[in-house]
Amino acid sequence: LSAQTDSLEQYTGKYKFPDGSPVTEIGIVIENGSLMATSAMGNSEFRRTDTKDVFEVVAYAGTATFRRNDQNKVVGVLIQVQDITMEGSKDGGLVIRQRYFSVVH
Repeated sequence: LSAQTDSLEQYTGKYKFPDGSPVTEIGIVIENGSLMATSAMGNSEFRRTDTKDVFEVVAYAGTATFRRNDQNKVVGVLIQVQDITMEGSKDGGLVIRQRYFSVVH
């Protein structure tokens, strides 16, 4: 049950993809209790699967697998739809880490 009660908030934010990807940015928000991804190519619900951090990309019959760092924070997403695989990083993740390190030093 705990996997189902994990907050969807940790997945929200902007994700940036490398130049040459079908989309360069995806925004992920919570809408009516579901994760929704918005991009230039369109919108899709990300529906939870039985696997932690893996969501079904409903509109495109694909998967979105969220990546975590050593502190268990979501830092990126791998999206696989048909023959397209693209990996993006969560916007601001590195900035927070750099700020953290500068405070420590």
